[in-house]
Amino acid sequence: MRKSLIALSLVATLSLTSKAQSFVDTFDANSLGWTECAFESNKGSAVIDQGVMTIKSKGENKAAGAILTAMSGVATKVGENTFFETHCYAPLDVKKPFEVIAKVKIDKLASDRVCGFVFNYKDGGNFYCFNFNDEMVNFTRYVDNHVVGNITQGVKWENKKKLDQEWKLVYDGEVLSFYVDDMEILKVRYMLLDYSGIGFYTFGKQTLVVEEMTFTQN
Repeated sequence: MRKSLIALSLVATLSLTSKAQSFVDTFDANSLGWTECAFESNKGSAVIDQGVMTIKSKGENKAAGAILTAMSGVATKVGENTFFETHCYAPLDVKKPFEVIAKVKIDKLASDRVCGFVFNYKDGGNFYCFNFNDEMVNFTRYVDNHVVGNITQGVKWENKKKLDQEWKLVYDGEVLSFYVDDMEILKVRYMLLDYSGIGFYTFGKQTLVVEEMTFTQN
């Protein structure tokens, strides 16, 4: 009887320790220390107010060619393009499987407006990002302000007028997957993660409103 009780106790303990843990950020307060900037010359702004975070890029580069260059990863330096990002350091161990879900609203899906997720963020010149417009999705790696890797593929949206979206970034320990409204739009393998910095990215005249984020350690 004693051995049975010990076995049951061990099973219960393992079940508790293996359960996924989640943290929800509702932006009622900046508890994760998101970078905020009411105005940054020639770039944009990131502000938390009334329970949402709003990121705007000003979009001086109006030509479609400049946007497509950014999407294709041809740009050699971060500073050559006008984009705006905000980030925090997430309550995650990025060496282990995790999931991040963001409820967002974008201004418009268009070829000259780009938005997406920033992650594995060390600083402004060293990070990964998934970003997309109305035609393609892109995964880019920046190291010391230079593009060092890029994957691009076309994407067909079921409803380009749907502006309220759910973004999901999933890491299973080997593969990074990016979803929009439960549609997987890009999967990337063999990308090691070292930093818990995570955030958002806008390029062109784009506005992104983030209403809620859920961080889950699996």
